[in-house]
Amino acid sequence: MDTNASGTGLTAPARLAPYLVLAASLAVLLVFILLAQYAHPSSDDFCMASGVRAEGLFTHLWNHYLEWSGRYSGNALYAVYPLFFDLFDGYRYIPVIVIAALFLATAFFLSTLFATRLRSRAVVLASLCFVSVYLLGMLSPASGLYWMAGAFTYQTANVLLLVALALMLRLADRQRRGENFLPVWAVLLVVVVIAIGANETSMLAFTALALLAATLQLRGGWNILWPWLVVLAVSLLCFAVVYFAPGNDVRAADFPLRHDFSRSIRGSLNVGAKTLWIWLSNPVWILASLLAPFAFMRLHEQSTRRVNVPIAWIALLMLCTLAMPFVLQFPAWWSMGGWPPARTLDAVYFLFLVGWFTALAALTLRFTAVESPDAGMRLYGRLAAVAIPVLSVVFSVAVIRHDAFETAKTDLMQLARPYHEHLERRYQRIVQARANGETYLVVADFDQPYPRSIFFNDIMRDPGHWRNACYADYFGLERIRRDTSGAGPERSGSDRGHGKR
Repeated sequence: MDTNASGTGLTAPARLAPYLVLAASLAVLLVFILLAQYAHPSSDDFCMASGVRAEGLFTHLWNHYLEWSGRYSGNALYAVYPLFFDLFDGYRYIPVIVIAALFLATAFFLSTLFATRLRSRAVVLASLCFVSVYLLGMLSPASGLYWMAGAFTYQTANVLLLVALALMLRLADRQRRGENFLPVWAVLLVVVVIAIGANETSMLAFTALALLAATLQLRGGWNILWPWLVVLAVSLLCFAVVYFAPGNDVRAADFPLRHDFSRSIRGSLNVGAKTLWIWLSNPVWILASLLAPFAFMRLHEQSTRRVNVPIAWIALLMLCTLAMPFVLQFPAWWSMGGWPPARTLDAVYFLFLVGWFTALAALTLRFTAVESPDAGMRLYGRLAAVAIPVLSVVFSVAVIRHDAFETAKTDLMQLARPYHEHLERRYQRIVQARANGETYLVVADFDQPYPRSIFFNDIMRDPGHWRNACYADYFGLERIRRDTSGAGPERSGSDRGHGKR
């Protein structure tokens, strides 16, 4: 789906249509990037920052590992942040950096998969489209993108997944050509170590990926196999570090329905089916899936890679992709006995998208290899003349009219600024209170609609709530709560017992 149609005989509408996809994708990214200026810390951000300040970085991380979570790298990322930056100064840039990293990692993977230039127009356009499809399909961008703890623990793993896939391809290519593969292999090991420690979903995905990669190299001989076995061994070691963390048992004690096998199976199947239907019925995903083969055909035309992908591999990849919403929900059901948080489902959704579009790419490569490149490109030209303009127009309309985009636009234009100004007034009130020697502070409640795209949670009206305690510790207060006068029901978001799973 490149704007360069040389050699394919595309009509003018087919050549111009990708610009519609480009405009729609950029509109999505722009709105989500602009929303970042209104993002604010919450919950675990304050807990981690105050804990590191009180105990020191390594002591607090070790205590966190013993008492709460085995996510050694995920925890470290947002624990280190306030040591170098004020918690508020760079917060608005974190979602921007994450979105840019997702785009660059996607482009890196695509350019490696098709052995083409990173800056190719087809690579750039497909990468922008992929990121926009992911953003519009997120159940909770507030907790998975605009909340630092969620962004660092989940989006870091998403970015590293694409980087790891590209590095694995490069490692295999270098081995096949007899070139020095040690630098690529070393970087891959570092990526695996960081990614597995980011969150439990990534832990499972990367370990399975390492196992699959090693299995595929079994027939290559020891000289080919040993680097992949080391990757697998490191993955299993990191898996054990996360899985057997003492803090997991402490944390699981908050969930009375945990470790119920039949309930976990039923929940995984039931919610997995509902989740899969939500994804498969998303019109943006459907239209992107219809456009993707044209993009892959264009990338294949530019590619120096010629691979005949076995149909059995494609079928296996498709089966694993469709099984993700069921299999990857089971750990949350097993450990909590209930629905996984939305940010966990969004992490699974990202894995689903990567698996799905990789399967489509493999199917495209298979078709081109069977039909021969010349025949494949002739068919591409005949179909693209009509399909690309129509699909591009419908895709762009679906993006602009998507509920997530409409919500994000409304938040950006109407709701985010009032909430941002409300919190700025609160911070000023806290500064004044500390200057006056006040230690027990009651702050005004927010009486307007919350910008749901970016709002995750806030302190409660109960000063003893854990969220309020972390907030007070960070700002140097003894206690803080929201005003209860004329208050409606609590908007609690996710409680800590349900957090970061």
